[in-house]
Amino acid sequence: MMQVSSRKLEELAPVPYASFHDLEECLQKSRSETVFILKHSRTCPVSAYAKREVDAFLRRHPATVYLVVVQDQRVASNAIAERLRIKHESPQVLCLRDGRVQAVYNHHRITADALQKEWQPGG
Repeated sequence: MMQVSSRKLEELAPVPYASFHDLEECLQKSRSETVFILKHSRTCPVSAYAKREVDAFLRRHPATVYLVVVQDQRVASNAIAERLRIKHESPQVLCLRDGRVQAVYNHHRITADALQKEWQPGG
């Protein structure tokens, strides 16, 4: 019988992304804690890599990360770019704090370590 390491099991566990409903909800929540928005494409290998990095970050930190799948939520993705005046890219992670964008990470710059540096628990 094949044994699976506890690390491999951890990697298979579901990751708790927040459901994206409304940008105003995200901005409001960012007034009390650092939040992230991950704009993800299901068909892009770079986006798959970035999502694995965000997954790893979420497994270590109880942060709020809203997931926007661009194929399913194109209108929301475009509205985020327009409202926040951030050029749309995918994959993309926006770090929000105090109702404003604090940092933007695109493509291979999306790493668990980069998100950890931005994350401020409780604010």
